[in-house]
Amino acid sequence: MDRREVLEWLFAQEASGIKFGLENTKELLKRMGNPHEKFKSVHIAGTNGKGSVSAMTESVLRESGYITGLYTSPHLVDFSERIRVCGKKISDSEFLELAKDVKYHADKMLSESKKLTFFELTTAIAFAHFARCGVEIAVIEVGMGGRLDSTNVISPEVCAITPISMEHAEFLGDTLAKIAAEKAGIIKPGIPVVCSKQPDDVIKVIRSKTDMLIVAGENSKFEIISSDSNGTEIFSDAVGMNLSVPLIGSYQGDNCALAVIMLRELMNRGFYIPDEAFLRGLQNTKWPGRLETVSFNPRIIIDCTHTPAGAEVVASEVKRIFGNVILIFGILKDKDVKAVAEKFGAISEKAFIVTPDSKRALSAEQASKYFEPYTKVQICPSLKCAISAAKENAGSNGTILITGSLYMAGEAMEVLNVSESIL
Repeated sequence: MDRREVLEWLFAQEASGIKFGLENTKELLKRMGNPHEKFKSVHIAGTNGKGSVSAMTESVLRESGYITGLYTSPHLVDFSERIRVCGKKISDSEFLELAKDVKYHADKMLSESKKLTFFELTTAIAFAHFARCGVEIAVIEVGMGGRLDSTNVISPEVCAITPISMEHAEFLGDTLAKIAAEKAGIIKPGIPVVCSKQPDDVIKVIRSKTDMLIVAGENSKFEIISSDSNGTEIFSDAVGMNLSVPLIGSYQGDNCALAVIMLRELMNRGFYIPDEAFLRGLQNTKWPGRLETVSFNPRIIIDCTHTPAGAEVVASEVKRIFGNVILIFGILKDKDVKAVAEKFGAISEKAFIVTPDSKRALSAEQASKYFEPYTKVQICPSLKCAISAAKENAGSNGTILITGSLYMAGEAMEVLNVSESIL
């Protein structure tokens, strides 16, 4: 099998749907020699910002001289973005070799009526890659939830929980408290837990799981110094320094503060992280598709927000920094389109609506109806056509925001030929 065939096999397992539980993951990893036991790790759950926190944390650890692993999901353009060692994506040859090994064990398990899901298989490939590369510490982002997520087989040095809001209610529960209980399932005895400021019912659940909780902004203070089109700067008393990240949005200051507290806890557990590593690592953080400016004249910004809570903060920050925008929007049909459209429609001079390249996409015709109360709407047959039309409307001094889903963000990067080096 070549890479294309292996990826086709891997993505075909998505048809198995989402299956919570750790037994199959543990069994697969055991057959592979338990690669997850061969490196240290930190574990990050939450609804919004967990990818950004993961990227910041890994960048600082790498700058400190450690051999780092980074496992995130989903990807924007190519599968290999999910699995990185020292910032480098898993190569085609490395992926092919490990995926074939995983498939061998998966086929054996299938013959025993133990069917593995896409995420279980992907997690095993990532952990095997980290073990083979001699990773010293891996930053592991939860896929969905936490308690029964495939990544929850690790024994981390520190856990982190980013802001929690309503998501995947059909799987995680129909209240914030129920969702929080699932995400707090990554907490382990004797392991410090850092979390962002949360609603009272969420923080109550998290506190019930640990007596080692540090809440950013409460137990450990920080201040956002500036937040503009160049990035975000904070002062964190966790390290007593001003720190900058090149990511746009004041909420990235919150994410930065959380990452810094987590890194400080690693220092308390014996990790060496000098001041210069904090400064350079954060300043060099790359996390594509998150309020990312990819071109100018007009400014084109790509963001993969798709939840109401995410849309609220992103729309607010875009309005504050850039003013009203020309919107290009596409979303999946299982999302809360009405709530997301309300937030983005309110900051749009005009919205160009497209159908994302996904079997789960909501049609542009259906999505457009949700924007009609807020702004002028035009349905476009493709993202390429939408970008062309939006440029005409924006002129050289305007701002275009492309958002609504990861599929939209990834497709936009391909259409706009965004540099491979940042992915």
